[in-house]
Amino acid sequence: MGSRGLRPAWSARAAIVALVMALGAAGCATAQPGRSPSSASDDADGAGGARSLALEARLPRGFSSTAPTLLPLGSFYFNPASGRREVVRGSLAKTAVLIGDSQSEPADSWVRKGLERAGYTVYFAGRGGTGFSVGTAAAHDYADALRLGDWFIPYGTPALVVLQGGGNDATRGAADAAIIAGVRSLLAEVRASYPQSTTVVVGTLAKSAADGGGRRTQVDTLLGRTSAELGLPFIACGDWISRYGLAGELADGVHLNPAGKARLAPIFAQVLAAKGLALG
Repeated sequence: MGSRGLRPAWSARAAIVALVMALGAAGCATAQPGRSPSSASDDADGAGGARSLALEARLPRGFSSTAPTLLPLGSFYFNPASGRREVVRGSLAKTAVLIGDSQSEPADSWVRKGLERAGYTVYFAGRGGTGFSVGTAAAHDYADALRLGDWFIPYGTPALVVLQGGGNDATRGAADAAIIAGVRSLLAEVRASYPQSTTVVVGTLAKSAADGGGRRTQVDTLLGRTSAELGLPFIACGDWISRYGLAGELADGVHLNPAGKARLAPIFAQVLAAKGLALG
């Protein structure tokens, strides 16, 4: 009877001793040399890869959290900053990422060759027949094509990003508001991927207004105003066919033949240099 009355006191004392011992053991476990308790909890590897597993859970099916520097060139990396797949191409320190239409797409285009003369390696992402607000059966307008994966841009920080176009928007009768919205939407996508890169807008190759440039010249002017509002450098092309006497070197009224492209490429390179956009 008497010993039974002492049990609660001994049980409470034993519980206190056990608690003190447990706290002491926990302190020894976390106080490891060179590591504070907070850094231990932030260490993904030390936590059994908890952070990596959390990232994996947010990735699309078929992608891993492997660093892009460890992936083979040409493979896809899911960029969490943009929410898109991007191509692993290695260093982009001398690369110009060119988003454009059929004025830029051919390997001998005046845009590509001009960029190469200015010191860049060119990565083209775009499709003929598309623009800031119009698409084709094969590809959407620029911003939606990028979002939906009609074509892909490389992962990293390119030396320059070039947004060229407007010709198809003009030909298809796109409204000013739709073109402006398309430029803004594309720029938002580009900045999500390349927040530190310089972006330049290249306008619509055309004859001058007095020489029959029409809607193409108007769209070039619109792109110039929009670029200024967005704080982007702009290269106006809305009178170049007339200014540089290229009418005789048009293949179909809006595209240059090989001789015309070869003549315009160095002019474009010179304009890039004058705006401080050439490498070297």
